[in-house]
Amino acid sequence: MAQIVLFHSALGLNDGMRRMAGVFTEAGHTVHTPDFYDGRVFDNVPDGIAYRDEVGFPALAQRASAAVEELGLEGPVYFGGFSLGAAMAQSFGKRHRQAAGAFLCHAGGAPKPTSWNGGCWLQMHYTQGDEWVDAQQAEILIDSARAAGAQASAHVYPGSAHLFGDPTAPEYSPELAQKMWGTILAAIS
Repeated sequence: MAQIVLFHSALGLNDGMRRMAGVFTEAGHTVHTPDFYDGRVFDNVPDGIAYRDEVGFPALAQRASAAVEELGLEGPVYFGGFSLGAAMAQSFGKRHRQAAGAFLCHAGGAPKPTSWNGGCWLQMHYTQGDEWVDAQQAEILIDSARAAGAQASAHVYPGSAHLFGDPTAPEYSPELAQKMWGTILAAIS
């Protein structure tokens, strides 16, 4: 089965993140969940974003990189991220030598054309009205990945929920989450 690295949202490595990781574990995959918040968890997005801003995104990205390096992953690796964590997964999809796939949930994109690892497929999952996602930047990233020769697709769901895949979030949607998990798991298999 596959090696999967999942990066948490601004809420931290909380119960919702562990339950989302369980989707992949139950499918037989080995899942790693680096905690780039060093044990801090938050009950709401504004508090999590305040912590992100306090520490600084570059420092968080360094923590994530160090955690992945420590894993010493072999073979194809799939990187997934949720909201803030999608930025980490996007970075590893672009540059990790063993990246086979990247799925960005509830976020992702690039303000201008960017490089991508042609051997790494890309999926983006977000709702049509998600205020945290810039659909134009999502298109730019998809186009960049395709230009590098990668399979890339945006999966846009109805509504405006942000963390619709997190079973502990108020905006959780079992129906949308099931569609998202099915699409991601099919690509990994």
